[in-house]
Amino acid sequence: PGDDLAHHFSFRLSKNMHSVAEMINAALGRKPEVDLFQLVVECSMVITTIKEDFHLTFSLWSKATKKAITEEWSLTFSSLGMARDVLKNKTIFADLTMADFEAGLYLVCKVYRNGNLLLEKAANSMAAAMNNKDPKYRRPFFVSMASLKDIGFNNFVEKECTPGREFAIRAPTQENIFSTIPGMVLDNKLDETKQVMEAKQVVVNICMRNATLKSTCSRNDGELEGVVVSRKLHFPAVFNPAEERNDLFVWLNTGKFLQGTKKAALNVQIVAKVFLENGQQVMKSIRCLGNPDPQDEYVSSVYYHNNTPPWDEILSLKVDPELLEKAHIQFVVYHSSTNKKQGTPLSFGWLKLTSDKGAIVNDKKHMISTFKLSSRLQEIKNCKYMHLGGEKNLKVRKGEEIICYTKLLSTLKTHNPTLYPLLKKDRNMQIISHYLKQFVRSPFDPKDMKIFMKLLLNNFFEMLQDPNAQSVHQLVLEALIFVFSNLGHDEEKMLKMYMESVFHFNRVHTVLLDLEIKMLKKLLERIEIPLLALTKSFHWLTEVIVRSFGLSKEDGLGNIRASLTVLCKLVSQLLSRDSDIKRTSTLAKGQRNVIKVLPVALVSMQKVFDGKELAEIAVMIVKSINADRKNDVARLNLLRVLAEDMIFKNDSREVFYPLLVDLLSEFLVPKGKSVDRCYLSTQILKKLIGFIEGKEGSQDSKGETKIKNPTISDGLRPADEAAGLILKFLPVLAPLASATLKLLKAREKPGMLAQPSKMVLALCKKPSRTKSTQLEMDSVLSFLTMCKIVPESGLLKYIDSFEHEKQRLKFVGTLLEVQYLALKLNVFPEVWVVITTLQMEVIAKVHGLLGPLLCGIAKGEDFGESHEKVLSTFFRVGFELLKHRDLRVEEMNKKRRKLVETQFGTDLRPSIRGAIEQLWNTLGERKICFIKALVPSLFDILLTRLQDVDEKDEAKAVIASGGVPGPPPKSSKSPRKAHVSKEMRAAQKMCMDMYYSLIIAEYQYTKTITKIERYTIDELSCIIHETQGRGELFYKILKEDLTMRFKTDTEHTKLPGEIFLKQVGRLFDLMSSLLRFPTTAIYEDERTSNALSLMEYLRKPDENGNIRKEMYFRYVQYLVNLHAELKNYQEAGITQLLEVDMLEWSEDIVEARGKFPREKECERKERLLQIANSFFSNGQDWERAISMCERLASYYRHKIFNYEKLSSVLIQEAELFRQIAKQHRFYPSYYRVCFHGDFPEEVDGSEYVYRGGRMEKVMNFCQRIKRKYPRAKLVMRWDAKPKDLQDNKQVICIVTLKLPSCGVITAKGLASEDVKASEPIRSNKYVTEPVAEYLENDKRMVFVYDKPEQKGGKKPQNEFKDLWVRQKFILTDTSFPTVRRRMKVVRKQEIMVTPIENAANLIAEKNSQLLKEMQKVRDASQLAKAAQASDTVNLLADTNSMALHSAGASMQSLPTIGAVAGTTDPAQTAPPKQVQVNTLSSLLQGTIDAAVNGGTKLFCEAFLVPEYKKAHTDAEDLERIEGLRKMLNHQMEVLRDGLILFGEVCPTAYKPLLDHLTKTYGGMIKQIQKYCSV
Repeated sequence: PGDDLAHHFSFRLSKNMHSVAEMINAALGRKPEVDLFQLVVECSMVITTIKEDFHLTFSLWSKATKKAITEEWSLTFSSLGMARDVLKNKTIFADLTMADFEAGLYLVCKVYRNGNLLLEKAANSMAAAMNNKDPKYRRPFFVSMASLKDIGFNNFVEKECTPGREFAIRAPTQENIFSTIPGMVLDNKLDETKQVMEAKQVVVNICMRNATLKSTCSRNDGELEGVVVSRKLHFPAVFNPAEERNDLFVWLNTGKFLQGTKKAALNVQIVAKVFLENGQQVMKSIRCLGNPDPQDEYVSSVYYHNNTPPWDEILSLKVDPELLEKAHIQFVVYHSSTNKKQGTPLSFGWLKLTSDKGAIVNDKKHMISTFKLSSRLQEIKNCKYMHLGGEKNLKVRKGEEIICYTKLLSTLKTHNPTLYPLLKKDRNMQIISHYLKQFVRSPFDPKDMKIFMKLLLNNFFEMLQDPNAQSVHQLVLEALIFVFSNLGHDEEKMLKMYMESVFHFNRVHTVLLDLEIKMLKKLLERIEIPLLALTKSFHWLTEVIVRSFGLSKEDGLGNIRASLTVLCKLVSQLLSRDSDIKRTSTLAKGQRNVIKVLPVALVSMQKVFDGKELAEIAVMIVKSINADRKNDVARLNLLRVLAEDMIFKNDSREVFYPLLVDLLSEFLVPKGKSVDRCYLSTQILKKLIGFIEGKEGSQDSKGETKIKNPTISDGLRPADEAAGLILKFLPVLAPLASATLKLLKAREKPGMLAQPSKMVLALCKKPSRTKSTQLEMDSVLSFLTMCKIVPESGLLKYIDSFEHEKQRLKFVGTLLEVQYLALKLNVFPEVWVVITTLQMEVIAKVHGLLGPLLCGIAKGEDFGESHEKVLSTFFRVGFELLKHRDLRVEEMNKKRRKLVETQFGTDLRPSIRGAIEQLWNTLGERKICFIKALVPSLFDILLTRLQDVDEKDEAKAVIASGGVPGPPPKSSKSPRKAHVSKEMRAAQKMCMDMYYSLIIAEYQYTKTITKIERYTIDELSCIIHETQGRGELFYKILKEDLTMRFKTDTEHTKLPGEIFLKQVGRLFDLMSSLLRFPTTAIYEDERTSNALSLMEYLRKPDENGNIRKEMYFRYVQYLVNLHAELKNYQEAGITQLLEVDMLEWSEDIVEARGKFPREKECERKERLLQIANSFFSNGQDWERAISMCERLASYYRHKIFNYEKLSSVLIQEAELFRQIAKQHRFYPSYYRVCFHGDFPEEVDGSEYVYRGGRMEKVMNFCQRIKRKYPRAKLVMRWDAKPKDLQDNKQVICIVTLKLPSCGVITAKGLASEDVKASEPIRSNKYVTEPVAEYLENDKRMVFVYDKPEQKGGKKPQNEFKDLWVRQKFILTDTSFPTVRRRMKVVRKQEIMVTPIENAANLIAEKNSQLLKEMQKVRDASQLAKAAQASDTVNLLADTNSMALHSAGASMQSLPTIGAVAGTTDPAQTAPPKQVQVNTLSSLLQGTIDAAVNGGTKLFCEAFLVPEYKKAHTDAEDLERIEGLRKMLNHQMEVLRDGLILFGEVCPTAYKPLLDHLTKTYGGMIKQIQKYCSV
């Protein structure tokens, strides 16, 4: 064959190596020896002008990967261009495959000089070449390469030597790209390469052999024996089992090295050696540069002045596997020089060859850190760095690293050595027996199995067929079980391909079946570990048996059936055994294994058994399985697989149906959160119903199954035949209804059920993203289809078949609930027209069928709560049908209307309405039981006319027509008319009649209509909260209709209709007012006020003393949420207490509301107290939070005795007390706001007190008011000026209010009961400042505004002499904080404070400030002294300890700790702690220093002079003068004590200020002595 043949096949080469071999060898007309090729390369000559030795490295590169695929082969040439060792100038690149040639192979030769660093320094003479004084380095020179395709090696046939092939030579323009030249040539990028003038030729001879390596070496009398073999860098595709390989490749890639103090970059050279942990070097362990003999060390090439040398060199480590766990490779970095024979050591690093657990280092990139190395190499001596803590003494070279890659190719480390002897054709049974025993005990390797599966299994089956191998048959079975039971997904695919295309053994089944039966019997007698492997591989063994029988030409069907039946009975016995409870035993695991694989095994047996026999076996096996939750999924999957094959066969159907019904009834309803069993059951049921309808699985005349595509039209099977089949499965309807109901309820409550598991979805071949909504649709559709197929008489008969009335009632209720939820939740998309039409048809059919049955129940004497629930559901289903879009024929397009008329034949709504009216008229006085259930549904029907029109237009139309729905008056812009069909009007009239009859029924039975009133208001509340416009319109229509009925009803004249309408109207107005304002922070006050008005009305008892608690609680929660959203945490907590205080610690059940579940009343109260506690804690109202904790603690301690909760709440209470003592609080400010002008009626001219936010400044508060009233003018005065009122339509006056002290409030007679009650606490001398401050700010309803006034004409010299203060006290009706943050002013009181009283108040206020600050400083000083004493004790203890351990110390010479207090030795005293005195110094300076504040002197000159005494001689005036004198005397005493305290604690830097204040204080005393005795 020549090149033409190769060219002919070149474009058809496949990636499949074997198919390529078949093509080529078919063309050659012969069978290949093996699918391997050996490439022999001989380098005969190198011609250069450089008189230095050369190293040549040859390797094969792949054009596809642009990487070397073989080891490098190296040889050395002398300066004369001749090989130094002629016997080693050949190599064999072994085990090449066709895939390698297809990728494009290149022979690459890298040439290195072995001489000086610089080429120009090389002597051009033989004498210079022989000079050994200069150091010799391996330096990159040039690269030569050629494509094997270009030189004729592309047709996969043997070729003899191509003599004298001269390779093209390229050198890098820059040395650092030397290693990348092959890749650049492959990419045809030669810009950075150049011709080498000094290099002339590299001459090689090449030949290729299509044979194994062993065969190639033995040719021509062993011509190639002993030739160096260059192996591939990975395992070959076809591996010789007898060959051993033990290579660990280290690819030295590059590195980053620090230049340090050197001016130029480094000449880096790496020396690598292998050491053990104890420092012993592993000799002859490194094979590199193609040298077949391992070396002691590896020395890298040198790149000139390059800190990142691109070596790209591969080492092969040859280390004894027993030593590998203790070995590491050590890299020493040298700087090479032209002057020194040996380089300078710089650093070193190492790479461990195994992990701490003994695993071989991973195939990956390694970044090896380096450490500083001295010239004597002390750091690496004895490998100290490998010892524990050895790295601590090393100095890491940051930024420096060696980069290398590792690759392990080792049969000893990665392959199963016991596998290889089994692949040989050796029939020595003793040897085979030995290796079979070893094989099943060795680890299973999937890689080996992928490579050797065909060869291994063929050998096993040949032994089973060999009569001479009976002694090892049992061992072969065990080996087969070992293989089958350990297969992964990919290996199972390969095994399946093997069974379908390769397996050809026709006598295996008899031997294998007998062996399997014997083994299973033995294991049943004594359960052992092999049972697990046998059960895992049961389906594969069955497949082998059936296929082998199919290939045999013998007539042994009866025997094989009998043997397989025996085997299945043994399996049934295995499954029926009881295992341990935890299901962890060998038996339990074996049972689960066999259940998983049984479907596949039974499907395989179809080739042997007929349908009935196989169905009997399947039923026997399924019935024998123990009922266990872990077995259920596998059990149902078995049922699913069997059902797909057996329900479509007439001969197996009768046997299989009873089992199918029983198991579906058991597993259809989800248990717990898991839906896996329900999902599998539903899939089975879908197949079954599809078969019954005739949509799939119909059979032709020959009895063969024809699977048809499922359709959504009527089934292909006649109705009578389908009805007959469905009756056999009718018992499944009850569990199906229960399952569907649970699934639909789970949609309303997310998290109730889990999603189907990935395992179940995989079993059903569904996408892993399939959600539970698909399960809901499947379940609902199955339910609807069954109800459609079953005849009415059959369904009624099934209902009557229940033994007990409760069961019958439960089933009817479930049917109705499923129908109601399916309608309400819109399970199917709207575009599924046919399915939604089917849904309407079936639900209407069942609804009409159950109507007469429920009429009988309604007349029964034992009418109870369960009966009421079922009838309520019936009514709700009817109402949902009446308003459903899929029954409103008048609103449909022509196409859909035609489909509905074709399906239904007529409008279904009249019959539905008739069934509802018939049952309603049957109820009589029992109608009152349905108030709660029916009012929402009745209102839904009445609202239908308002759902599909513009609400505002409709409202205008109704109002314009006088409240009567109808056409609007004629105008240019008339609103759209709501289209209500005749049927809908009839349904609405029926609902209004039913609603009115509910009012009559309640009044006749209870003489009140409070219940219907309560539920009417509740429903109106829900409607108006959804859409206010529609709610107001609906109420107007309802009110007019009821007013008319109350007036015209002559039969029930005593009905309190007017009271009913008045109560409902009042509540509706209040609820409407709540929605007038946007839900933003700006309208917080209005929303709060309206909510409180509604709550106040709801809390009033009616004529029967009942309170609308539920609705009241609903609006309490509304107000709580409002405050919480605005971060008004105190108000939110106080509002929450409104509900808490109305609840009791009882165990009565309260219904669910919002986020609160249905629970006991005591649990609800506990939950609300915890919420209030959280609000108060967030609002820093820790005192109220403590009160919540105390209430909870009392409940836990005295009511339920739950000490765990008690301890938790007490810990929380202790933390709240700690917060009070330590954390400073900021209290909100209060503002008086008065509105003047054109404001809404509720605020115009009103005066309010606003509570600001914490740390909210007055400017921020004003901005908040301005955003609400953008057109108003804000004035920061008590009253607006007339000019402001004239120029602006809206004026808002804002002033900041002060909180008068409780003493002042009491003195003025304005104290509330809360203030009076706190007086004993406030007067207690032990009350701390945080507590007193809280009491001053809590429960405040009295506020004051001070306005100074000068009564003199001109400005006086002494401003205090005529300074009067007008104090305006304002009161609110409720104290702050409360449930709102705006309160109306209810009372005002004005007081004029005389100048002398004002002076006394100012002095008293200053004294109070000084005393408070002085107390703070004293407390801080005491804490600082205590801390200093503690530090001093510790210091002295340390000193004594040091002295005691010193030489000659004695106990008598040591000071005692008790002497610390009196010590004067500074060395034995800790430094004092600093005390903050800034505030105290400011207060003292502002009071004493006249330059800052001359108030004291002015007070004396104004009120303590004789002239003032003469002018004010009244007893009251004299008392005020004397009071002022006492105040001044007290202030002098306070200032004196303050100066003394300041002198004791102030730092040295404050001493000049202290001296100044002391001197000024002395002068101040002298001045005041003129006016009063000090």
